[in-house]
Amino acid sequence: MKLKNLVLGMALGLLPLGFQSCDDDDKDIVADAQLANAFEAQFPDVDAHFVQWEWNGKSKLYEADFYEDNYEKTAWFSRDYVWQKTETDLNPPYSEVPSVVIDAASAQHPDYQIEDVDFIETPTNDYYVVEMERGEREVYLNIEEDGRIF
Repeated sequence: MKLKNLVLGMALGLLPLGFQSCDDDDKDIVADAQLANAFEAQFPDVDAHFVQWEWNGKSKLYEADFYEDNYEKTAWFSRDYVWQKTETDLNPPYSEVPSVVIDAASAQHPDYQIEDVDFIETPTNDYYVVEMERGEREVYLNIEEDGRIF
């Protein structure tokens, strides 16, 4: 009986360890002044009160989810508050996407349908991520504004 109680007690004592958060999880945070200032410098027309912040432990980046000009966006900032990139979720019918980008995607996978297009801005390069589907199959293409796939 004592052994049974000991084993049960140990199991219950170790149970909370399974519920502890890992550093790889996304965690909602409140931006400190430096992070808020970095965001405002990058996005001066966005009301910072409507930004949802997370810390991404896996990538070691701050993530800001927000809306600008009727587009859903996510921006990433480094631990030292340097802007890394912004992803803009574009809306169908993707009229803002250059036709050479759509043509390049369709030529690469002619039997797939475009499911989603995101515009990625980085300090060194801007490009589109085109998600295409055929049934259960999905492909993602990174396409430069001139239509070059990389």
